[in-house]
Amino acid sequence: MTAIREILNSLIGLFLDDEFMAIAILAVVAATAFLTLGLEVPAWWAGAFLLLSMVLVLAGSVLRTARRTTRRD
Repeated sequence: MTAIREILNSLIGLFLDDEFMAIAILAVVAATAFLTLGLEVPAWWAGAFLLLSMVLVLAGSVLRTARRTTRRD
């Protein structure tokens, strides 16, 4: 039973470990929805915005994690 609990905690930690990334993803999705529904921009433009924004969020998250682990060592 302990192994199952550890696996579940690890899975939950994947989604809650990096608050910056979770909030940034929600903001990007909301901005894309606003662009698509509110401003009625073309779908390809909204898709390009979503792709580039998510790449930037991921890169920012990786850099933040790298800085934190470097400081701990």
